Amino acid sequence: MEKLFRRRGVRQFIKFGIVGASSTVIDWGIFYFLNLTFGIYYLTAKVLSFSIAVFNSFIWNRRWTFRSTDPSHGKEFTKFLIIALVGLSLNALIMYLAVSIFHTRKIFGLAFATGIVTFWNFLANKFYTFKHSQA
Repeated sequence: MEKLFRRRGVRQFIKFGIVGASSTVIDWGIFYFLNLTFGIYYLTAKVLSFSIAVFNSFIWNRRWTFRSTDPSHGKEFTKFLIIALVGLSLNALIMYLAVSIFHTRKIFGLAFATGIVTFWNFLANKFYTFKHSQA
């Protein structure tokens, strides 16, 4: 088990999970605030909450998870944003299917979408956005 935790990719995934958990709290909190307090349509609320959480995720994943020293912050952010937008599209699609087609509760749609998109985001950011930090 100790050998497993020494592996860089495993440590990165754990850190990514911690950053993701904080971003999820931000995402879900803002989602419910917008949807329940202001009555904003759930997909619109999802897009807004997810977008705010992306900024948190970029900052912490760049500094802590992948420890990027690439001086081109803008280029990395653009890549990160592309990955996030694909993730957002997947997230919204999964949530739409869960809530509007399969008639599950919104919280189950959120949880299911978040779980699937987590793996997409980690792999895409590890091997695309922050690939120069993997040396």
